[in-house]
Order: sequence, then structure tokens, then C-alpha cells
Amino acid sequence: MVGMPLVAVCAWLAGCGAASRGSTHGAVGSVDKGSSPNEVQPDPREVQPPREVERPKSRLTREQAQKYILALINRDRAAGGLPPVAWDETAARAGQVHADDMVRNGYTAHWGADGSVPELRYTEVGGEHMVQENAGCFADGKERELDPDPRFDPIAIEKVESSFFHEQPPNDGHRKNILKRWHTHVGVGLAKARGVDVVCQAQEFTDQYGEYDPLPTTAKVGQKLEIAGTVEAPAKFVGVGIARTTLPGPRKGIDLLKTGTYPIPAPFVTYFPKGFVTPVPVTVDGRHFSIEVPLSDHGQKGLYQVSVWGEVPGTKDFVMLSLRTIRVR
Repeated sequence: MVGMPLVAVCAWLAGCGAASRGSTHGAVGSVDKGSSPNEVQPDPREVQPPREVERPKSRLTREQAQKYILALINRDRAAGGLPPVAWDETAARAGQVHADDMVRNGYTAHWGADGSVPELRYTEVGGEHMVQENAGCFADGKERELDPDPRFDPIAIEKVESSFFHEQPPNDGHRKNILKRWHTHVGVGLAKARGVDVVCQAQEFTDQYGEYDPLPTTAKVGQKLEIAGTVEAPAKFVGVGIARTTLPGPRKGIDLLKTGTYPIPAPFVTYFPKGFVTPVPVTVDGRHFSIEVPLSDHGQKGLYQVSVWGEVPGTKDFVMLSLRTIRVR
């Protein structure tokens, strides 16, 4: 069968106050930058023997393939002594948008052909948590037609997961994403081009540690915004951040192949509870938090990103529990 080189771009790896999706890629692989030095690795004493996953005997529908990938991910997490992640249908919808786009435009990257990034795609299908992405597809910038009724080879699926999981330091960003202790859910988008037997996928890991009041997806500069929610144990609320970057615009597949690292914009302002140095204190009542703030970075338009920060088991850093986007004009 006709195939094209598969490339994979790793997810961004969080630290306190800044994060980046660290990879550069070409036609035969990727180079990942690693993770936070303070990330706590699995305790070898906690490692349980990975459960075997039976290989299906025939090609799989998209839904069957998604279930198989979930089983493979949880097998790999078990090998690292970690609890399983549950299925996140919202994240899968975001991943499907990206997988389809990568097939149509012949690329692998975290940006989309419409200029979108993972948190924007996830927000705009209804996501409210933090999302971190592993992605892999084509590397030639060639436009293709989507297969409307794809069937996926289990062995090809296994090869993609194996390439992610068996990466070696320091180029092991996908592996570290799979093995993040605080991930709770995952959704996977899967697509194929008509007549080309290459599995394109976007794994969207999410961290579900709370519930958050809805935010608008569009707003005007200076508009007041009520940011509120409840952070659930074992996570602990830390603060709220607001960042801004440019509004997304169209990009060609061949140009997306040239993209390397994708930095998550650092907040231009961060709000903490009373008792900390903060422009306005966040009101905290038990596990519930709320604050009203204006959407304005010196009056500039752009893609604003609202983050909720917290502490979670398995890391000494503060991490984003939620990251949502607002198009501000």
C-alpha cells in the first residue's frame, strides 16, 4: 500500500508560569525538548505489570480504533505504575477536527490550517479543562481527500503508540505526556486519506480537577469577565491567569511543517487569593473561587487565554488545571 512518512509532534510540558510545546520535526521524526525538571516520576515500587491488550483480528471502525488506542494508552500507563485515564468525548471531538485537518493538508503540527492551537480547538467544542496534545500525520504538505468511512489497521495503530511510548530522553515528550501522573482523561481523533494507509491521530489528554462557570468564546476589548469555578480534591486552587496572543489566521500545510516549538503565552497578569501580592484578590470560599476582571492587555485585541492554576499530585510545580480561549475584537 502507498504510505507517507509519519511525523509526531509532542505536547507542551508545563512548568510554573510558562510552558511550551517543545519539538521540531521533519519527514522522519521529531526532536522533543523534555519536561519540567521538577516533575515527579513514578515510584518504581508502585509499578504494576502492564495488562495485555488483545490485538483485534480485523480492521477497525473509528469508534473501535479509539477504544483500542485507549486500551494501549492505559497499558502503557500501567507499565509506568500510573492509574488509567478515562475517555473524554469532548477532547475526542477536538482531536477529530485536528486529525481531519492534518489529512486534508498533509502536515503534522499543533497549529491548524486555520491557525488554531489545541486549547482553542478544545474550547470551541465545549472543553473547559487543560488539554495537552500528541499528534502525528503526514509530512509533505500535499492536499488529500478524507476517507469518509475509514478502517484502521490495528498493527498501524500499535506502531504509532509504540513510537510515542518508546521515545528516549531527551527527545521523549510524547512518552512523558502519556505518563503524566495527573492526567485523568483522553480523547483521540482519528482520520485517513482516501487510498492511503496512514493512520493520522491527535491524542488530547485532559486534566479534570474541577468544574468552571461558562466563559464567552468571543468578547470585546475591556469587557468585564466573571471567572469562577470549583476545584476538586486532590487538586488545590492557586490562581487565575490571563494571557494574550494574536488572533489565528490561515496557514498552509507546507508552512505548518516548518513550525517547531509552540509556546503557551505566559499570563500578562495573574490573580491570587487574599494574602498574596496580586492586583485584585481572588475570592475563595472552600474549594470555590471567583473573580471579575477586564479583558484588556493595554487595549489590544487578540486571542485571550484564561487559565486556572493549581497544585496536583505528582509535581512540585504549579500547573494549569484549565485553559480556555476567547477571541477578543
